[in-house]
Amino acid sequence: MAARVPPTSRNSTRSSEDGPSSAKPTIRAVAERAQVAISTVSRVLNGGPVSAVVQVRVNQAIAELGYTPSLAAQSLVGRRSNTVGLVTDSTESRWFSQVLLGIEGALAPTRKSLVLASLMLSGKYDPSQVRAWISEKRVDGLIFVRSSVDDVELLREAHSSDIPIVLIGPDVEEPATFTVRGNNLDAGRLAAEHLVDLGHRRIGFGGGPQSSLDTRMRLTGVQERLTESDCPLDPGLVWNGLQYSTQAGAQHAQRFLALGPSRRPTAMILGSDAMALGFMRAVLSAGLKVPEDVSVVGFDGLPDGEVFWPSLTTVRQPTQQMAAHACEALLASLTGQNGPIEASVEHPMELVVRESTRGRWRLSPRRRGTRRRSNKKGPGEGPFPDVDRRTSDNGQ
Repeated sequence: MAARVPPTSRNSTRSSEDGPSSAKPTIRAVAERAQVAISTVSRVLNGGPVSAVVQVRVNQAIAELGYTPSLAAQSLVGRRSNTVGLVTDSTESRWFSQVLLGIEGALAPTRKSLVLASLMLSGKYDPSQVRAWISEKRVDGLIFVRSSVDDVELLREAHSSDIPIVLIGPDVEEPATFTVRGNNLDAGRLAAEHLVDLGHRRIGFGGGPQSSLDTRMRLTGVQERLTESDCPLDPGLVWNGLQYSTQAGAQHAQRFLALGPSRRPTAMILGSDAMALGFMRAVLSAGLKVPEDVSVVGFDGLPDGEVFWPSLTTVRQPTQQMAAHACEALLASLTGQNGPIEASVEHPMELVVRESTRGRWRLSPRRRGTRRRSNKKGPGEGPFPDVDRRTSDNGQ
């Protein structure tokens, strides 16, 4: 057992009754105040094993003395960078801003920094920055957002280097990796059920990339619910975009308009809120009315949909909570609280009814803004720039 620190001069453990001092409290002073060894204080600071009583005593001494540990020293002792890496294809989307808010909130109580890498920053796939993080151990853990098949090699390299990984809304299944996503199957069912309840029978689906797991699961949910209602989804009314963007939504609108009035669906389900807003803007520009000529439902619950006119009915996913959940799982793994993190968690999604949907009858104003949930409430609010100033907003 390490010996306790011998008493030093009274100045090193100055009480609240002493006058002000410019001397910065040291780890030795903390150890003396808590009556423990310096190595015990170090274990507390680095998340090592100590008894609850000792931990309380050390933390109280730290608070009384105003001691601030050196991150550089902690990194040298623990061989950690105190940095978490966040990897995504692009930071442009408003959906990603919700992810970032959730991660920042989870990291706020810690002393860890966040570094960010955009794999498509130069317009083409470039994983070199993340590879450097992995090979040089610049990060303690990695959070991948919407990882795709292109990222499989990066994920393997991180696993091989024993760097903990968590995934948020991935488009690929990665075994033995903690994954957080929305319950997209249920989300598709919620969207379809809402439109069926309003009397719609000819419904179209304009999704994101065909390779996207989110799009495939949402489409499956829509198909299942419409089949149960004896109005199966027409395969000719299923379209895929190259990305979750307003441009892709506008392209779906062109397909919709090309069908002609008699063949158009009376309602459209779009793969994201960004796509839904692009779709609505295009059909409104063509002289049609929403929801009189076509009802529109999106996914994600971005704040933009609430301020657009008409406001967008959406199936909201708790993006900030999902991101915070993933980050907290990573932090728990880094401190050894939960051991290896190998699980998949689906967060429930919530239908939020607004002005962009109605049936052949006029919907009572009292029905506007009603919500249906699979389990729990969606995420909180976030910043939202004017949607009309964007032409390439990606969502999920």
